[in-house]
Amino acid sequence: QACVLALAHTTPMAAMFAVVPATTPVLARSAPGPSRVVNIRASIPSSVRLGQHGRGRVGLTTRVATPRRAVHCCASGVDLRSLIERLCLGEDLSEQEAQASMDALLDAEPEQIAAFLVLLRAKGETGAEMAGLARAMKARGVPVLAGDDVLDIVGTGGDDAGTVNISTGSCILAAAAGAKVAKHGNRSVSSLCGSADVLEALGVAIDLGPEGVAQCVKEVGMGFMYAPRYHPSMKAVAPVRKKLKVRTAFNLLGPMLNPASSKYALVGVYTPELMPLMADSLMKLGMKKALVVCSTVGNLSLDEMTPCGPTSVMEVTPGGIKTYSFDPKDVGIPFCELSDLAGGDAKLNAQMLMDALGGEKGPVANCLMLNAGVAMAAADQAESVAEGVAMCKEAHAKGLGGETLTKWVALSQKLRAEEEE
Repeated sequence: QACVLALAHTTPMAAMFAVVPATTPVLARSAPGPSRVVNIRASIPSSVRLGQHGRGRVGLTTRVATPRRAVHCCASGVDLRSLIERLCLGEDLSEQEAQASMDALLDAEPEQIAAFLVLLRAKGETGAEMAGLARAMKARGVPVLAGDDVLDIVGTGGDDAGTVNISTGSCILAAAAGAKVAKHGNRSVSSLCGSADVLEALGVAIDLGPEGVAQCVKEVGMGFMYAPRYHPSMKAVAPVRKKLKVRTAFNLLGPMLNPASSKYALVGVYTPELMPLMADSLMKLGMKKALVVCSTVGNLSLDEMTPCGPTSVMEVTPGGIKTYSFDPKDVGIPFCELSDLAGGDAKLNAQMLMDALGGEKGPVANCLMLNAGVAMAAADQAESVAEGVAMCKEAHAKGLGGETLTKWVALSQKLRAEEEE
């Protein structure tokens, strides 16, 4: 809280906003301008709502004078103080400025990281800013060369629905149906069981290096990239995020940071209000095709598709963004209650996925077939959603999901043993 309030009093806090080295310059801004009013609140609740253009509405009004000084930049430095002052004024950053800011922030002090993230949230992130942040993170990450046609099924988390690991199970079923899947994930943050947790419980070696992941994708159609191994720079912001306890840009960055640079994706967000921001960000990052989805069950929004009712969809391609609604009943997926998809800890969720992938019928299996089938269409592995769902139904009926999982577990463990030799 103190770091936000201090932004209106930059003189005593000048040391906090020291220049931090980076690799990308930020253009100087020396032209004077009138004072502007920026809305800042000392504590921004996670329930703050975003308007049509992604702007947060915040309460406390503070008058801040437009800075008159020029920003001194060079090819090796970024003036974080000036960028933070601009966010204080509610100004948007360009994609290049956001990228340079993130590159600098990853080496900055915790106070600077907190100030930047909270002010960006209060202003409302833009697609260009999110794309710039993602590019900076990926530049510092470990790449995986798994081919140009890999798919990811991923959600932002944060929906508090307590469902079984639908995205993870859907990835395995999609691989069984013929897709090449490179999933990027982590341990639990906002739920009882994250993708890494359930895969580890299933016996998968979750910490393989890039060559091992690429080989898994090539041989069994499925690979997993454990986020801490592939994005070690996340360590710099993790403590800050934990202390802030509010949503920041990092809650949305995960689906944009796939180390295999997947150009196809089914991406779930936990509230419909974030769909335009995610879709715009993915388009700016050059996705060939991505479906951004959010389903609503009663008063609850989920970051995945379910048989519980219609799903809002934003389809992203290089040509633009299309918005529509999709009803699972239209492709023969029967309705179920949300409670039918309830999960628990890693051990319980692993057993539920093993049963569903092994051919067991029921709501969980139907949900996996729905998400995997839609993802097959998103990755151009099927001509339509109906065809994609049909392909996944056939794979499920033959028990191919379970076979794929068994082969993946054996191969991943073998490769890890080789890495450790």
